[in-house]
Amino acid sequence: MDPADQKAHRPKGHATKSIEPTATKGTEACTVVTPPFYANWTCTRTDTLLLLLVTGVALIVRCWRLSVPNQVVFDEVHFGKFAGKYINGTYFYDLHPPLAKMMFAAAGKLAGYDGVFDFKSIGLDYAAAGVPYVGMRLLPALLGALTVPATFAATRACGYRMDTALLASLLVCFENGLVTQSRLILLDSPLVFFTVLTLTAWSMFWTKQGQSFSGVWWFWLISTGVLMGCAASCKWVGLFLFPAVGLSTISDLWDKIADRSLSPTRWCTHFASRAVGLLAVPFAVYVFWFQVHFALLHTSGDANSMMTPEFQTTLRGGLDVSTDRDVFYGSEIRMRSSNAQSGYLHSHTHNWQHEKGSGQQQITIYGHADENNIWVVEPAFNTTVDSSAGPVPVKTGETVRLRHKLTGKFLHSHDKRPAMSSDDQKFELSGYGFPGFAGDTNDDFKVEILSGDKNEPGSDVRVQAIYSRFRLVHRNLQCAVYNSRKKLPKWAFEQTEVNCMRNCMPRMSTWHVEYSNYPNATAEMGVQKAKYRPMSVWGKIWEYNKLMAESNESLTGDHPFAARPQHWAWLRRGTAYWGGRGHFVYQLGNPLIWWASLAAVALFGLVRAVLFLMDKRQISPSLGGQRRLYFSSAGFFVIAWACHYVPFFLMGRELFIHHYFPALWMAILVLAFTLDLFTAKMPAIVRVSVYVAVAAAVLHVFNTFSYITYSRTWTKDACQKTKWLKTWDFDCEHAIGGVRATDPPPPSSATEAAKPIDVVEDNDAAEEDDDAPVDDAVPEPEQVALTSPSSAIGSVDAEESSSVGNIADIDSPVSIPANAVIEKSNPVAVHVAPNFEPPVSMPAVGINPKPKVNVSAVSVAYSDVEDTGAHAEL
Repeated sequence: MDPADQKAHRPKGHATKSIEPTATKGTEACTVVTPPFYANWTCTRTDTLLLLLVTGVALIVRCWRLSVPNQVVFDEVHFGKFAGKYINGTYFYDLHPPLAKMMFAAAGKLAGYDGVFDFKSIGLDYAAAGVPYVGMRLLPALLGALTVPATFAATRACGYRMDTALLASLLVCFENGLVTQSRLILLDSPLVFFTVLTLTAWSMFWTKQGQSFSGVWWFWLISTGVLMGCAASCKWVGLFLFPAVGLSTISDLWDKIADRSLSPTRWCTHFASRAVGLLAVPFAVYVFWFQVHFALLHTSGDANSMMTPEFQTTLRGGLDVSTDRDVFYGSEIRMRSSNAQSGYLHSHTHNWQHEKGSGQQQITIYGHADENNIWVVEPAFNTTVDSSAGPVPVKTGETVRLRHKLTGKFLHSHDKRPAMSSDDQKFELSGYGFPGFAGDTNDDFKVEILSGDKNEPGSDVRVQAIYSRFRLVHRNLQCAVYNSRKKLPKWAFEQTEVNCMRNCMPRMSTWHVEYSNYPNATAEMGVQKAKYRPMSVWGKIWEYNKLMAESNESLTGDHPFAARPQHWAWLRRGTAYWGGRGHFVYQLGNPLIWWASLAAVALFGLVRAVLFLMDKRQISPSLGGQRRLYFSSAGFFVIAWACHYVPFFLMGRELFIHHYFPALWMAILVLAFTLDLFTAKMPAIVRVSVYVAVAAAVLHVFNTFSYITYSRTWTKDACQKTKWLKTWDFDCEHAIGGVRATDPPPPSSATEAAKPIDVVEDNDAAEEDDDAPVDDAVPEPEQVALTSPSSAIGSVDAEESSSVGNIADIDSPVSIPANAVIEKSNPVAVHVAPNFEPPVSMPAVGINPKPKVNVSAVSVAYSDVEDTGAHAEL
């Protein structure tokens, strides 16, 4: 042990003499732990052989039947599509960091994927489209397999014997939930992989505490930081590693600071090295992967509107605006909301229709630039400006009116509630006025410039296009023009609501002028131009991450397979991924492992509390000589488990059982450590028998549920017998003998097939107005929900990705064209002409209520995509 650190790592109550590890006979590793709690483990030949063995078994378990099903499954609709975006260089937005998606893109590229297949919906046939999906699924399968030998190494590094390490690795290998997740193009397999490797590297780092600041010591410290950065770059769940590793580091440094034999300089060196390795390195890795992300996505795409104009200018084919810089009285302007998901202040010849409204002309936010976004700046009511000496600039603190150029109405507010709120601090914005009417003071708004561009002098005093950020505050009501971000009903063309709100935060009430034109400008005026300045890489990383945080915070929904954290650990239910004829995929863990690991975590807490009280009475049981080993190793992983589990209870967003997987791995290690504790003093034959019995039971349960893990064909009776809990809601009707296991009979006659089904008209939805402005968002077609009668197999991250574009799975609401025909059969599925690709709408994914539909006819017959098992519910 490093002499300078020897005393700092000495266990309490021991002599100052360094404790050297001792080995058991033969090739067995250390049974005496090196303080504070990890063994000075070095991989032996037997370790190597066992590592190769468990790796081979893991590869077989993860890769068997990898091609089944040969259709798009669950969230492959998103992450497969994102891989294609990377290959094509087309910009997209997703609320998760980029590393895992880039790994899938690399795997797809190597496998021959050209990025054309769009993964549009669950059930699309990979083979028919020639998609090398097996190569893409092979990546998560390999990563999942590698977590098994990493588990072995982590257990050995914690000071445990080979049999315990082998058992721990087998528990991870045959955990059904982890196997299911690692066989599909989903983000959680890379996340779990980097999480496991981070804690394995951290365990290895502790085995080198006797070699402080040596090359191998630095290697494992820096490796821990790199892997932590990679985990956080896959999903933000990886950030939970920081408190887990951080608490361990704080405890260690606290012990060192109390050691008088350790000089302050050396303690500061320890502190600085950990700050670099565990904070600076992960941050650098996280930033690096975002730089790669932006370098790959260089071309403008559908998600441009999610980002600020400055961000969009960095994309090839992105926003390129050049406009007059100065805004004068009489200027024609287009105002843009300055938040990331921005749009333009807009009006059109349609009136408010909500019950509490004024019935005056609608004022909205619209995402596209057009003539209905043009406003003319005029002086306040009963006020004039002297422009005899030239155009008069608009300055902060001045009161103005905005007249809609096409309709002549003034931007107006009054004591009426807006369409989407009954809050008495919010007021309706409308367009008001008519020929011969001069207006009133309810048209007046005060300009308050919040900030300007430091490179454009005067932009914080005079309103300048692009450069000045300002608010418009109503003169009488003292409310600011506010972007509520709420979608309006169809009678307002589903545009975004804008209202006038008191006491609102500046972020959503800040505007800027994107287009300015003074009609009476002359060449002598020397008109200066303004342009958006391209955002730096640091600015793009900050904006993207801020938008990710907002998207995560706003994730709410009613997905049928969402689950709250209190239900995860005891495996109350799983998640339906895909349904076929005679087989299906349902993510459910190995219940024996889940329940036993939860019990092991609870038992650790109980034992720790009881022994704490006994210590107070100066009774200190040694637990068969395993107390220090058990408390230090299991204690660390229980804390890590809590760091990865407890924070979810504080989240209001929609959650799913796969969020528990990193914590599950840590609980599995605690289970292995607990079994070692109880068998440590048993005769060797008894200990081996216990381990074999546990492994055999786990294998039996794994095989029992392998039908839903590997999409194996089974019978309905066998399926129903595996429902150990009533809350396990996998659909046995997909199994042999179920109603969705075979092709249904065709309609008895053409007449019956053509017989229309009565459809309830949606009286709440306004019919499309023939006079609607062509620039406005056209209301989406009415929807018919495709859903399995007893289960809704839907994509979780349709909401979770928050990406822009048409994304749907077979159970998501699918728009039916107005010229379709409804035919009656039972069960029902929707058919659309082969050459028609309907637009797809995906709101919050969930169990779709029976909708009221307003279509002339919908053709219904049995679907050819039988493996989805989905049916229309009319």
